[in-house]
Amino acid sequence: MPIALTKGLDEKCCDCGIAIHKKEIDGELEGRYADYGEHEQGGMRPKFCSGCWGRIKEILKKDQGDAILKRKELEREGAKHAIAQLDTFTDKDLTGIDFRTPDDAGVGM
Repeated sequence: MPIALTKGLDEKCCDCGIAIHKKEIDGELEGRYADYGEHEQGGMRPKFCSGCWGRIKEILKKDQGDAILKRKELEREGAKHAIAQLDTFTDKDLTGIDFRTPDDAGVGM
């Protein structure tokens, strides 16, 4: 009788979305979150497969300078394909608006 490869796939990696067995969980986080887009808060305990957990650990080891360089690289690549957008940093009519919140209070929730 063949072994059921899908038996026991009760978890999933919260990064790549692959179904995993409990013994394949390589890392997990636990804490509170705030979803500014949906205006909700809650608790979560995301689990990760070995590939995604390794990638997350590598990202956390890098400093802010690496993160800025990555953003600049993505912006250069995106500029080749992007449509023109408003410049919220130099357009005087938009500099006082907090785009993260739908209200004037700036509280977000």
